[in-house]
Amino acid sequence: MSLTIHGNLARGAEGLTTTMNKHQTEMGKSLERVSTGQKINHAGDNSAGNAISEKMLAQIRALDQGQENTQNADSLLKIAEEAVNSIIDVVKAMRTKALEAANDSLNQDDRAVLQKEIDQLRNQVTSSALITHNGRHLFTGDYGAIEEAVYYDDNGDINTATRLSFSDISWKNDDANKHMYFQVGPDKGDTIMTNFMNMTDKFLFSDVTIDLSTVDKSEETAMSLDKALERALYQQAEIGVIRERLEYTSENLQMSSDENTAALSVIKDADMAKEMTNYVKNNVLMQATQAMMAQANTSLATFIDLIKGSIIS
Repeated sequence: MSLTIHGNLARGAEGLTTTMNKHQTEMGKSLERVSTGQKINHAGDNSAGNAISEKMLAQIRALDQGQENTQNADSLLKIAEEAVNSIIDVVKAMRTKALEAANDSLNQDDRAVLQKEIDQLRNQVTSSALITHNGRHLFTGDYGAIEEAVYYDDNGDINTATRLSFSDISWKNDDANKHMYFQVGPDKGDTIMTNFMNMTDKFLFSDVTIDLSTVDKSEETAMSLDKALERALYQQAEIGVIRERLEYTSENLQMSSDENTAALSVIKDADMAKEMTNYVKNNVLMQATQAMMAQANTSLATFIDLIKGSIIS
């Protein structure tokens, strides 16, 4: 009978040890969740939730990178837009000089001075067109080409005096390498394409005769400069449209990132109040178990002493 009682006491102590270890393990988990702020710290915590959260985290990072790409693209376009604005201002100034020369109140010396001024302005167009971003020239024909409608006169010859309009200009998109692409999303194909035409003086004034030597030639120069102005305005409009698209894209990316982050938080973030409550609860239970183990050990020792006393007597 005494051996049976001794076995029951031993098994009781073992059970208390198991219970105490369980409470200690739960305390460790709660402490880890409080420390990291996450309720899933290992795949074993929630294998399905961990897989979902990792996929969502990858998506969020891709969205954030798309957001950064969008901002970088807008920075590039801002530089390009400033260069085009400068070219437009120069062409306008050239046209004003041509109109000034189309006046019989000027003599040949006056026209010669205006010719020098307009030639310097023409050189400034190329200077503005040689703007670079990250070491690359934007307006030397590497990232776009345009095609224009050609008009003929009654004799079948090309009418070089015809003014251009937006309806006469379009992008020539037969070469994929002649475009610039911005990756603005998390997936393949989430891109925005833009074009930068050649805006150096050789292209912009390719069919423009800049001659202020006479009134008639000055008038023809002024009208012909409208072609160069229209091309520059066409490029300006292209940049403006793309910047507007980037703005909407940036807003959508930010909204998607925020929504995915909120969804990830539901899956992965720890409930701090709950975890602290669990920690305190398991701590109290572990202390109670320790007290019970101490009592059990005391009872076992007393029982052993009694057995020894009985055997000796």
